[in-house]
Amino acid sequence: MSFPVWQVSPALNGSVLIGVVAVFHVFIALLAVGAGIFLPVTEYIARKQGRQDLLEFLRYHTRFFVVLTSVFGAVSGIGIWFTISLVHPAATTALIHKFVFAWGMEYAIFLVEITSLIFYYYGWEKMDASVHQKIGWIYAGSAFGSLFFINGILTYMLTPGQAAMTTVTDASFFQSFFNPGYGPSLIMRLLVALSLAGLFALFVAAKLPHESDLRTWLLRYSAQWLLPSYVLLGIGGLWYLWTVPQESLQALTSGIASAGVGNLSVMTRVVMLVGLFTVSISLMVFFGPYLNPTEFSRWKAGGLLLSALFVTGAGEWAREMLRKPYVIRDFMYVNGVLAATEKGFGPALEDASAYRQSFLSGGGWDAGQDAGAAMFKNQCLACHTLTSYRSLREYLAGRDEAAIHSFLQMLQMGKENPYRRIMPPLIGTPEEVKALAHFLSEQVHPQAAAATAGDPSPGPRTAAR
Repeated sequence: MSFPVWQVSPALNGSVLIGVVAVFHVFIALLAVGAGIFLPVTEYIARKQGRQDLLEFLRYHTRFFVVLTSVFGAVSGIGIWFTISLVHPAATTALIHKFVFAWGMEYAIFLVEITSLIFYYYGWEKMDASVHQKIGWIYAGSAFGSLFFINGILTYMLTPGQAAMTTVTDASFFQSFFNPGYGPSLIMRLLVALSLAGLFALFVAAKLPHESDLRTWLLRYSAQWLLPSYVLLGIGGLWYLWTVPQESLQALTSGIASAGVGNLSVMTRVVMLVGLFTVSISLMVFFGPYLNPTEFSRWKAGGLLLSALFVTGAGEWAREMLRKPYVIRDFMYVNGVLAATEKGFGPALEDASAYRQSFLSGGGWDAGQDAGAAMFKNQCLACHTLTSYRSLREYLAGRDEAAIHSFLQMLQMGKENPYRRIMPPLIGTPEEVKALAHFLSEQVHPQAAAATAGDPSPGPRTAAR
């Protein structure tokens, strides 16, 4: 191991922390992108129709996005970097080497976005109308530009296609950036951004006086930003699934196929919930603010926003799950094990003997530390905890040490491993694997471990290097 492992807490692993920070950041970022387009487009309509009341609303509406983008968007973005650098430094450095130009461009464009937004907000009364409108178009273009560049990095991690890495520098930048999943993902994220902009405008407009003509107009207008997007999202979703690797799709479709016998995978359930909530939101908007704007309340708008947050979070979670067992598909597994043999690079691991090389001798553990605990920390903790999230105590309940050892040995069987599509390979010598089995057995059956605490041979330890 080239990097230390950050253990957040016994009940919380790094992947959960990344997920929590990422969901809020993605929601804020997409809302900011959508607003970046919503504001100048609506300003253009207001000036064309000579609606001063609408311009006043937009000036008030802009103030929120100055705070949202420049404060919460920036802080949560830094939070993403902080968490991924601590939780998965190996994958982070690989992606930086691969996409340093794209990330640099995204930072530069985000600076333009923030600057133009500040000028846009403070220029409502101080700028000529035509100049202010041009600043708005710059804001819209830069908001979309930040999405344009970050999308290539995110999609590459799941759909590298022919540009899959064997080293961090192989394959051209453009071949990697414009990978098979780039197009459908960009369209879907843009549609979600426009939908969120419409939903938030509904929330703000709903608190206007019910007798206001502006309120009725804004509710119907904002609904029109959402309804077409939600219809097109279904088409974009099918296109996106068409680009997903076959092995990932099998994990999704197997849950659908076995629904009748009750073996519906968690990921399949989440994807179904995302579809159900998406349809529900669109129907509520159509029969609510679009057809009956006078009966639409701010509480209903708030409920729709919370539902949209759930859909965004669940959708991001499902996308991450599709990538299992990789963090960067065909290059690095989620626990940091490289999918290659020679000095970490080369042919994909297929021979069972390649899995049995010593893991602990490569570093990443303290001299004298229990080998089983070190194996768990380095190879299991990325996805599991002992007692909470994806609890191994729950998954391995009912298995004794021999059964756990047999299960771990299956993870070293190469192509014959039945779990190879959902779990990373287990790297380690027979002694190290046996030590991990003993450690897990003690954790799964703590009472039995306590009863045998006086046993002089508690299990193998790895000698200090």
